[in-house]
Amino acid sequence: MRRRISRVIWPVGLALVAAACSPPTPPPAPAGAAAPTLAAGATPVAGWDGVAAAARQEGKLVLSTHAGSGYEKYVAQVKQALPELTVEATTIKASDFTARVVVEQQNGQYLWDVHMGPVSNVYTVLTPATALEPIKPFLDALPADNKDGGKWAGGFELFADPKNPVTLITEFSDVGGVFINKDQVPEGLSSLDELLDPKWKGRVAVYDPTVSNGGSMSLAGLLAVRGDEFLKKLIVENEAKFVATSNQLTQWVAEGRYPIGFGVDATQLAELQKQGVGLNVVRDRSFGDYSLASGLSVLKNAPHPNAVKLYLNWALSRDGQIAWAQNASVDASSRRLDVPVFHPDSTPDYQHMDKYRAIQGTASGQDTLDRTLAITRNR
Repeated sequence: MRRRISRVIWPVGLALVAAACSPPTPPPAPAGAAAPTLAAGATPVAGWDGVAAAARQEGKLVLSTHAGSGYEKYVAQVKQALPELTVEATTIKASDFTARVVVEQQNGQYLWDVHMGPVSNVYTVLTPATALEPIKPFLDALPADNKDGGKWAGGFELFADPKNPVTLITEFSDVGGVFINKDQVPEGLSSLDELLDPKWKGRVAVYDPTVSNGGSMSLAGLLAVRGDEFLKKLIVENEAKFVATSNQLTQWVAEGRYPIGFGVDATQLAELQKQGVGLNVVRDRSFGDYSLASGLSVLKNAPHPNAVKLYLNWALSRDGQIAWAQNASVDASSRRLDVPVFHPDSTPDYQHMDKYRAIQGTASGQDTLDRTLAITRNR
């Protein structure tokens, strides 16, 4: 069990750079307005009272966060905390969201205000597409209390790319691992080499590892420990099964169709287990674990810039971070030091981040993920 540390020593060179991805075909865009003429972060409003008054006048916030029931619970708390705003929220996979935004903006549609969630797809798709606003002007407009560096592990301003501060990191979570159905594998796995045993040929399932997601990131965790050749043997020689969605993978592992899975949705699994399905599926973090960064990004030409600031002020408060860490997923946590640890097994050791071989959302994770994608796409 990991405990939250009040003093943090960050390893040299921890520059956050998220891993590449190939987003799927975007879903239809929602109805919305064309781009506003003023840069969102530059809206001239005097003082915090003025920001709050302007936000109430805008009256609306368009929020995106990750897909899943936990994120829907978080959205419900956002709406409760900001009754002066109509919060139009969409829970959507980051790869779908980023593809959608790029197409919309290419067609002159600027429909979204802010995204809260995992940063890797946001960084590698939206940042190079210049689809995000610099977030620092928004943060500078907030009251001082929530920006107190002493309240945050690593200090308050920790950006996905310090040279291009468009995404603020609010969380690292220790995630991934291999999920084992002990009805099928009662003895579990004692070593990584067991994954290459011919008896598991075609019986190890992975959430589509040809794109950036929990499946490919878990395999990147394996690659970081055992190298490219080990992963090639697992994927090619032992014929790992690629599954299109994490929901389908989770269901199949819970039902025992595949006894071993990478990229299982831990929150969905917990819900299935409450229904009596997959009660003997366990998560072994000894294999395929990694640390994942999540955070906040403001979309380019956000249509409700003052509502964004109102939301950011709450989202970065103790109450807002508790709402996230407690509800978003069974792996959620917060860098904010006065927030309780709700999921100790997923809260990383902030004082020793250098022990994590693959931190997705940082430079250390990019290389392993790129190599993993090259292997899975060419099997």
